[in-house]
Amino acid sequence: MSLTKAVMGFLETEIVNPAARFVEMIAFEMPRVTDLADTYKGTWYLSPRQHTIEFVCYNVLFFVLFRVGLHLFRKKGPRLDQLSESINNNVLRGHVMDKAVLVLLCGSYALTVYHKVFGDNFVYLLQPCHVNLLLLIFTMVGPRESKVTKMAFNSYLHYIWATIFALSFPDTTENGLWLVIENFWLEHYLLLLVPVYLIYTGRFIVFPLSFSYAVLSYALISLFHSFILTGCGLLTGQNLNYMLVPPNSPLMHSLGKYYRVTMYGVTFLLCLVSRYIIVEVLSVGLRIKQWQQANKLMREQGIPQVKEIKKD
Repeated sequence: MSLTKAVMGFLETEIVNPAARFVEMIAFEMPRVTDLADTYKGTWYLSPRQHTIEFVCYNVLFFVLFRVGLHLFRKKGPRLDQLSESINNNVLRGHVMDKAVLVLLCGSYALTVYHKVFGDNFVYLLQPCHVNLLLLIFTMVGPRESKVTKMAFNSYLHYIWATIFALSFPDTTENGLWLVIENFWLEHYLLLLVPVYLIYTGRFIVFPLSFSYAVLSYALISLFHSFILTGCGLLTGQNLNYMLVPPNSPLMHSLGKYYRVTMYGVTFLLCLVSRYIIVEVLSVGLRIKQWQQANKLMREQGIPQVKEIKKD
């Protein structure tokens, strides 16, 4: 027991405390008192020591989860080259609707860049919804046969919950710039409807339900939060997606310094809900269409219907 205490004391004195002082030194000068009514600016709601420990632990954990999810998906998941046969080859890159959708996505993102740069909060371009918009643009312009493009689109299907949350609790703060509110609604409805369009047109295949791929996708979005958003938040003093200060709600306030671990846990559940429930419900029409096409093909080939055998 004394040895354990000695080791922990050494780690605390020689590693954790110096690292915490370094984090506080390079971080933006933030107040230590938190105004929970203002969740845009960062504060030392969590101590430098806790930020240091969690930064290391969370990033190691999520990187390991990513590697495990990727390994299991490669081992037990479907062959991506075989799934390519399911892509609708009649959907051409130059299709008018494809071009219109891409123009809307790029136009919305261009407006977002304008709003953030001239609104003096360009770092908020790292907010997940704006990054998801870039992800959709990438899937539209990238080669459909590429494994990276397929995986990017199918990872996005695990993040639809974030768009639904944003539409349910909209942040329509007016900053005086042109079309701020209008672009908020345009961006988020595009984030919700464009994946449905891509699924129903056969532009991309949807991977079969896979828990390992859900873990991989969750690890990616969590790494983005724990490494990119937390790091940039500390350096700029901005509370990017609540990585420095919790949302202004009684539940989050009651969690105190444990609010981030709760958010990460809930995010995993929401990723599963997005893929296993929301996407499956949104694509039910496509499944009915595929079933009807399969039945039609069977009739054309003269395959008799299987009748139930009655037992005497």
